[in-house]
Amino acid sequence: MFELVAVTLMLGLVLMVVYQGVDSVTHAIGGTERRLENLDEARVLMAVATKDIRTATRLQAGTSPFVLADKREVVFYANLNNDGTSGSVVENGPRRVRIYVDTNSELVEEVTKPDASSVPPTYTYNGAASRRFVGRYVANTASVPIFRYYDLNGTELTATPLSATDRLSAGSVRITLSIRRATGFPVANTTLVNTVRLPNVDYQQLLGG
Repeated sequence: MFELVAVTLMLGLVLMVVYQGVDSVTHAIGGTERRLENLDEARVLMAVATKDIRTATRLQAGTSPFVLADKREVVFYANLNNDGTSGSVVENGPRRVRIYVDTNSELVEEVTKPDASSVPPTYTYNGAASRRFVGRYVANTASVPIFRYYDLNGTELTATPLSATDRLSAGSVRITLSIRRATGFPVANTTLVNTVRLPNVDYQQLLGG
């Protein structure tokens, strides 16, 4: 009887060690998978936001490309999906783009075409916006803004939303995306940072000879 009890205790200890090892491996594998998911999501969100903001442009000289420049939302005019090779001047005019985080922690993009009755360069945008879901799991806190704005000298414009004067000064945007899918695994946020210059802001196309 004594030997049976001793063997049972030893077997219990072995099984406990094996269980803890398997549990540890399971958590490690699950954590790695979640980190990869977060990284993939962050890359997609960053690629879209970077591409769109890089095309920000003024409607005319002396105006800002930004309608709104805040920490979690930006509205701007953009040379988006505009190759200038077909359609009228209005059809090829800048789009008004809104990028923001909704209440579900999803990054959303809304694009509005200029009205057909617009007279360049005083475009108007009263039509319905096309809405596109970009990605989810945005976990930026109040202390980690998604959008930060800098002038042409690299000085940060800290008062957000930017004033009309600061919007005129903006020459680049730093995008910080912190992504974390809710999970039982102890996985930290995946954070990507990219600074986007605004090359179209001071570009003036020469028309005619």
